[in-house]
Amino acid sequence: MSQSPDPKVSPPTEQMKADIRITSTEGQGVPREIAEAADNAGAQHTIGHISWAGQYASGEYTVAFNPDSGGGYSSMWPLWAFALAKDALLGDKKVLVSWYNSTPVGSNLHNVIILGPDFA
Repeated sequence: MSQSPDPKVSPPTEQMKADIRITSTEGQGVPREIAEAADNAGAQHTIGHISWAGQYASGEYTVAFNPDSGGGYSSMWPLWAFALAKDALLGDKKVLVSWYNSTPVGSNLHNVIILGPDFA
């Protein structure tokens, strides 16, 4: 079963597609400009790492995401997000995950961004 974005969140999602210039230098947290764009779009966000990523015989993709703030979530992720999670896992990189609704699970995902070495 493929998961597609909820059509009710499309207008805020479009707002986050605008070019964002990062000028903040607060360290290893979510860059202020990305946090503000996510907040303005009604999304939540956090940085963390991917513990594992795989695929079931059914064809669905599964990912375990562990926020730096603690806890963890495993769920089915759509292919676009799974591909980024897999790249981050193999490259030992952190990810910034944005989502709508209550938890960063597959059907709620808005975006996944692989972070560079400044966020190691």
